[in-house]
Amino acid sequence: MNSFSKYPYVSLISLSLLTSLTACGGGGGTPTTSTPPPATGAGTTVTPPASTGTGTSTAAGTGSGTSGSGTSGTTTGTTSGSTGSTTGTSTGSTGGTSSSGGTGTSTGTTTTTTGTSPVIAGCAIFPANAIFNTRIDDSSKFPVHAQNSTWKALFQTKIGNPRMHLDWGLEENAASTEYYGIPYNTVDGSASTTSWPLISYDITDPRDGNGAGVPDESDCAVPNGSSFKLQRNCGAVAAAQRRFPFPPDASLKIEGGTNVANQFATDSHVLVLETGSCRLWESYYTYKVNGQWHSYASAAWDLNSLELRPETWGSGDAGGLPILPLLVRADEASAGEIKHALRVTFPSSVMAGIRASNGYVWPGRHAAGGLTTGGIPFGALLRLKADFVIPSTWSTQAKAVATAMKRYGLYIADNGSSFYVQGEPSVKWNSNIHAQLQQGITLDQLEFVNLNTVTQNAKFNKNSMAASW
Repeated sequence: MNSFSKYPYVSLISLSLLTSLTACGGGGGTPTTSTPPPATGAGTTVTPPASTGTGTSTAAGTGSGTSGSGTSGTTTGTTSGSTGSTTGTSTGSTGGTSSSGGTGTSTGTTTTTTGTSPVIAGCAIFPANAIFNTRIDDSSKFPVHAQNSTWKALFQTKIGNPRMHLDWGLEENAASTEYYGIPYNTVDGSASTTSWPLISYDITDPRDGNGAGVPDESDCAVPNGSSFKLQRNCGAVAAAQRRFPFPPDASLKIEGGTNVANQFATDSHVLVLETGSCRLWESYYTYKVNGQWHSYASAAWDLNSLELRPETWGSGDAGGLPILPLLVRADEASAGEIKHALRVTFPSSVMAGIRASNGYVWPGRHAAGGLTTGGIPFGALLRLKADFVIPSTWSTQAKAVATAMKRYGLYIADNGSSFYVQGEPSVKWNSNIHAQLQQGITLDQLEFVNLNTVTQNAKFNKNSMAASW
């Protein structure tokens, strides 16, 4: 169980009963071709970009300068090829939120080798040069972090050497007590897949330990003619304008499902991928009372952009990171290759927390929980050591997860149980993946990674997720 709150860590006890919800698929849309603008600022209108097929996309960067363009390959299955090179430039502050472990400035024009972006429902999940899509297994570019020994000693003192825990199940029936994991929804923005209902940040459940919601650090949708535009800082618009693309109750997929017992132990995240416009919407502590949707916080991303959350803002996570792009999905694991980083949680007893000056590091944006002396910042990156031998007897899915842990790593995204890695609930999971990974990988087989190759580059912009130029 995780905590978003920017206040000292308080465990959530339960959620209110969600009414009339079952889990099944969302709808798909008909994409259009356009150039997406940046998603910065209150009330930025996002024009639907190209999302499927063969075409050219231009991603808006952050800072001054422009991001280069590439030609997107034909979408097949769950991944899409990307060719061409990123040739634009971007200038920005290196700030104090970069991952430490060395000093100096790199002026090279290319810092990493970027591959392809993962694709879900026709949408590339961030540009290929986003840090979450960047391999970090080359130790000459991404050495072990200077604080690795200190932070691992803290692990040993506070939580020991836990085994990896797969925080997802094989059950898709949202009413089952065996339903767990973080599912996601797809909508196309039309009335058939979402009515864009109002969302309230007034928390009415007295069992909530976080207090009032945070509309001033949330994103919502506001009417814009016949469509809806992304609004940064929902506190800046009237409550009657704040909307979120929840699917109809009958098709909504929500963390914890519809089972009351599950809801008492969940963060009740709702993840919605809006096809066509390729926007990602995520909410935390989400529930419905008397027909009204409530959420503690909500966040949105233009998936064609490299823009991070505003600094010091949370998201559906305490660390201010997106959830879906870091989620383990059954289809990609079954295909044998996961081309993005994963997300992992640890308890607040090992985290630096909200009151620490180093409570988060890039690409993290926010911290939560109490102060732990010498604690680990949100956004810190772990990877499975290169000398870990992946057993040949493991399933294709298990091998894919372990390989992703080596190549792309795991970002500490939230307070939660020790070494819990999150994925989607699905009947497509192999029945032995839990035993193989949970019995085969322990925390001491991971190491913290130094990202100074990125954060000390002259082109680095702390408000962008770009990892190469």
